[in-house]
Amino acid sequence: MRSKKSTFSFNRWYILFFLLLGGAGHAGWSQSRPSSSQLSTEITLQGTLRFESGSPVIAGIVSLLRADSSLVKATSSDTTGSFSFKNIITGTYVLQASYIGRQTVRQAIIVSDTVTNSPIRLTLLPAVLNLKEISVKEKRPPFDLQGDRVVVNVESNPVFGGGNAFDVLGKTPRLSVDAVTKSITIDGKTGLILYQNGRQLYLSSDQVATYLQSLPANIISRIEVLTSPSAQYDAGSSGVILLYTKGFNRQGITGELAVTAGAGRYGKGNASANLSFQSANVQGSFLYAPTYRPTYYSWRSDQVLPSLTTGPAGFAHSEEFNQIENTSHLIRTSWDWKAARRLTLGTVLQVTHTAETDNPTSSITYQLPGVDASISRLDAETQLSQQISNLAANVNARKQFKNAENTLALDLDIARYNVNSKSTATFFQLFPTFQKPENLQILYPNEVWIRTAKLDYRSTLLTRGRLESGFKYSWISMINIPSLETFTPYFQSLTPLLTKPYQYQEQIAAAYSNWVFSVKGWSFQTGLRLEHTHYEGLSGLSTPINRDYLNIFPSVNVQFTSMRKNQYSMSVNRRINRPSFDQLNPAYIFYDPLTLYSGNPLLMPQLATTLQGAYTTSKRINVTVVYSDIRNRITEVVYRPDLRSPATLDYNQNFDWEKRVSATLSIPIKVTAGWRIQGLVTAANVRFFSTFQETPFLNKQSTVTLRLNNTFTWKKWSANVNGTYRGLAVVGYMVYDPIWFVDLGVQRPLSERATIKLAASDIFHTLLINNYGSYLNTTIGFKHKYESQQVLLTYSYQFGNRKAKLVEQRSFGSESEQERLGNKRN
Repeated sequence: MRSKKSTFSFNRWYILFFLLLGGAGHAGWSQSRPSSSQLSTEITLQGTLRFESGSPVIAGIVSLLRADSSLVKATSSDTTGSFSFKNIITGTYVLQASYIGRQTVRQAIIVSDTVTNSPIRLTLLPAVLNLKEISVKEKRPPFDLQGDRVVVNVESNPVFGGGNAFDVLGKTPRLSVDAVTKSITIDGKTGLILYQNGRQLYLSSDQVATYLQSLPANIISRIEVLTSPSAQYDAGSSGVILLYTKGFNRQGITGELAVTAGAGRYGKGNASANLSFQSANVQGSFLYAPTYRPTYYSWRSDQVLPSLTTGPAGFAHSEEFNQIENTSHLIRTSWDWKAARRLTLGTVLQVTHTAETDNPTSSITYQLPGVDASISRLDAETQLSQQISNLAANVNARKQFKNAENTLALDLDIARYNVNSKSTATFFQLFPTFQKPENLQILYPNEVWIRTAKLDYRSTLLTRGRLESGFKYSWISMINIPSLETFTPYFQSLTPLLTKPYQYQEQIAAAYSNWVFSVKGWSFQTGLRLEHTHYEGLSGLSTPINRDYLNIFPSVNVQFTSMRKNQYSMSVNRRINRPSFDQLNPAYIFYDPLTLYSGNPLLMPQLATTLQGAYTTSKRINVTVVYSDIRNRITEVVYRPDLRSPATLDYNQNFDWEKRVSATLSIPIKVTAGWRIQGLVTAANVRFFSTFQETPFLNKQSTVTLRLNNTFTWKKWSANVNGTYRGLAVVGYMVYDPIWFVDLGVQRPLSERATIKLAASDIFHTLLINNYGSYLNTTIGFKHKYESQQVLLTYSYQFGNRKAKLVEQRSFGSESEQERLGNKRN
């Protein structure tokens, strides 16, 4: 009894900390403390319900039965998988748990005075159907829309086979992926944090895309996209992507080997060796994934050059083809040692190396405004080669208290990124007169260091609740000093812009507290996160930029599950998206003679407030409605800095705001025993507003997106045929034409351990991106085409003991900072 009082006092200290963060008093909590007599007479049975992967089962039905199978009580698991029964008398019972598509689990238990200190963990396995002595697991839908997240079942769907994690996200509802700009948005909001196996990865937005493209889909079991993250997660994102790779927790060494080969315009392939080890006190994993992924993209642009007088307008037309060479290597290993009965020490080491070379060739024709203006013709050959190296290490400790649900975790992370880039360009003027070629070569050495320390405490609270609190400190430094190696006289006047150095330091200190509580079908989560940011930037040699800001990020989620398993949820949160380092870097980079890119060191972070409601029926029909209001929306624009020249600048700036309302409907349909359909439709209305250069600008559009996912199963074969259509859409000042495409995937087990998958993406090659817009002094349109049509064949083989649980793999605590790493263009 003394240990329970001590634990309760410790918890009450954390309750007080949480209330101080929210500005509330603590008097009410002290009144809720039970007396000693109450503690001695009331017996509570509690536990958690989880899938075999370790993720919580939400709204699972848990029943307490007598020995004769008569019902005593029934309840449902909350958003964390937790459940409990109060006022249980001593005796022998049977605990039964069930969930749609899962095997019902039953466990005999004895209720005594010590049950409250021994939480029960139940694991639900997939339902198994025996057909002619062949065990076939239930086919999961490609996507599962829940109240606060979208779950992507990667492993069980062949349409994802052979591709990479970036491709998978491009096919996910409520996400938009641009393969050309390497951008990912969630409900139209930019910025994301990436977690792998429960731990954060610290990457810039562009390096997140590069990393996801180097991660084969064959090693991924599932992806969860948190659309309404709690205060536990860093506020520096619009959403959180939880990525889980396959793990095998078995005695000795076990794992899976996979090889993929295929082609689009160019041949490509990847491989993976995913190994796990377990003994009595040690468990670990090792992953090696090499990737060879040459690709291309091309574009055409047409620009109108308005006259400054009454004369005729001019024009600029360009055509570009970019052949890209890409190879990458990923090595990741994690180890956990059971140092004591309730103390686990762990480490994670990750090494990545990517070599990418862009080889764009351009042909440009333009005519300036004016009656007697002549037509000019330029050709260009440019090359941008990058060597991106990353070494990241994590050391962690996890202390488990007498109550197994109470834990204290410490993470220390350090990561170093080197991006060594070389840009060369040669320009040829052919008309109106032939001129000697102009050329230049620039080196962009970029080094980034990230250091983080994080402390998290988690405990039970008031029997049916859970409290999470923690602190985090991160320190980031970046230095990029370009050097102009060679250049001809044409570039003499541009050298100050092309070689503009940039140095950056940022410190973020954060504290959070998050409370989860469930009772009679209701689940409540409320949290508060404080983040103080200080950064210092030096643009060029004499332009210092210093900023300090303190932000408060609340989050609230309420969920109710009825006895008929219908689920209702409502959430609201506030998030921040800080500019990535490449968006701040002021150095100019040439795409072609008339297209330049530059970062903006004066960018402000964008702040987003999101309100989300969802309704899910027992038959998994889901309706989700989202409203978001984004201030200081970071937007990419293209405009002409000099009206006397057709040259454009690709630049990021802060729009005043973006407001979006969207609704998504997901309906599963069983056509026959071997044919299931998941239909999804999203309707959205978005508005962008800007007063850049004191010029008011409003762009708005309603958009509909349709997805039809067909799943077929027969004998040993399974297949997916997915079709997607998106109507007219807007992003910033740009309008995007409708698109549609169809993907196909087929898989067949060759034995109990071997599987073969065939995946074909965009089989009709219809995924063409056409966008256009008019902003400030620039009216321009683009036609993009890239290697969206690919066919990939994958063979995988598992080895080791088949009867085992999954390894809990470790990851990093610095992922939101790494999410902002790297150079967008160099």
